[in-house]
Amino acid sequence: MRFEEVIKGIKIVETCGDLTLNIEGISCDSRTVGPNYLFVAIKGERNDGHLFIKEALNRGASALLVERRIEGVNVPYVMVEDTRAALGQVASNFYGHPSKEMRLIGITGTNGKTTTTYLLESIIQKAGFEVGVIGTINYRWNGIEKEALNTTPSALYLQQLLDEMRKAGVKYVVMEVSSHALVQKRVKGCHFDVGLFTNISPEHLDYHKTMEEYLRAKSLLFEEVLKESEKETWAIYNADDPKVKEVGERAVCSKRLSFGKEGDIRPLSFKENKEGIWTLLETPWGEVEVTSPLVGLFNLYNLMAALGVSLALGIDKEAIKEGIAGVKGVPGRMEKIGENPLVIVDYAHTPDALEKVLKELKKLTSGRLIVVFGCGGERDRTKRPLMGRIASSLASLVVLTSDNPRGEDPLRIIEEIKEGLLDGVPYLVIPDRREAIKEAIRMAQKEDTILIAGKGHETYQIIGNKRIPFDDRIEAKRALEEKNWS
Repeated sequence: MRFEEVIKGIKIVETCGDLTLNIEGISCDSRTVGPNYLFVAIKGERNDGHLFIKEALNRGASALLVERRIEGVNVPYVMVEDTRAALGQVASNFYGHPSKEMRLIGITGTNGKTTTTYLLESIIQKAGFEVGVIGTINYRWNGIEKEALNTTPSALYLQQLLDEMRKAGVKYVVMEVSSHALVQKRVKGCHFDVGLFTNISPEHLDYHKTMEEYLRAKSLLFEEVLKESEKETWAIYNADDPKVKEVGERAVCSKRLSFGKEGDIRPLSFKENKEGIWTLLETPWGEVEVTSPLVGLFNLYNLMAALGVSLALGIDKEAIKEGIAGVKGVPGRMEKIGENPLVIVDYAHTPDALEKVLKELKKLTSGRLIVVFGCGGERDRTKRPLMGRIASSLASLVVLTSDNPRGEDPLRIIEEIKEGLLDGVPYLVIPDRREAIKEAIRMAQKEDTILIAGKGHETYQIIGNKRIPFDDRIEAKRALEEKNWS
């Protein structure tokens, strides 16, 4: 593709050299540059890509996209104000705008994103369409699975994935859109059909610093991304979350749809037990009766969200009902490992998520409710005592352990969690996560429930700068086997 076509649509400050040369690849990592590549120099938090231009040229780069004038280079370059913002559009141009040829659904919010992607994937498959999913657990389509290094991949990799999906016949793509991705403009160049905002509660404040900034980041999906789409767009949002409702009502889009007790989609009846959920929902398209094996009030909101997206896209009600009923569980989300005692592994790693899961499990528990959890190192420290308070207010016994400590001392993290524990609530400190899980299960009686929270589907533990194989589900199964329970 000619350089001038690759840069079409971006705001250019200055150009230098021949823009008609052919570009055979794009990279923003000098180590992966090949012959006739465009090298995009991005100034990041730790490294400045402009310092690696020489290396990129040595590896064969034939053109540059930069933020400042470059002296002494013999290749064409284009200067822009923000190369990070330009990268998404450039990548979309290079791969032929794949999102324009598919129905693209973007889901943001603190909790519920992953479960909703599974529900939508099942619904769309029941409707007879090929579907791709880009999210926290993996990137998958047509039997292909790729590891998810980020919930939302980089702008360049994202367009590459969309192009691969398009070539494989995928017609719908369901994507989790993280707050980091929105701020870092990773979804620039994506043309969405639907934006969904599930809820908001404190998370990632190590990065966003304040709740106001976190909300502003999430709001970008409705206020900028949908606005830039060349399609008719829907904004679908949780009317029971006041902040989300406010953002939804001012969304820059073609149509809006809310869900919740006072939403456009609302429950007329709702029943739940250990076997799942039954609900009768009122919608602008008429009443819909839904049954799901998923449990918990929070999953009712995920069901309503998935239903809203599906109806907005014109999917048949029967396919919606069959699709929802077909999702038996989601990896690491209220995943049942054992029955007696009931052992649940859940990704809950925020105060709001932990509280919701514990409240649901408390309703289903006749004995003690035991929770095993920790908090991630080098992440938002303000949530640590909050999670301690929530755990001790709802559980009978709290087992504090290590999560992904990264470069922090696990005992220091645990001490900060302990600051929030309520007086008189029994707790144990067992820094070794394997031992913590074994001890919780060893102590449990058959009528008890054990929640192992924080890591969910993850198959590793980050200690220092190493990823060590570790899976809460495997460890729980081993502990149950050792106790001769299953």
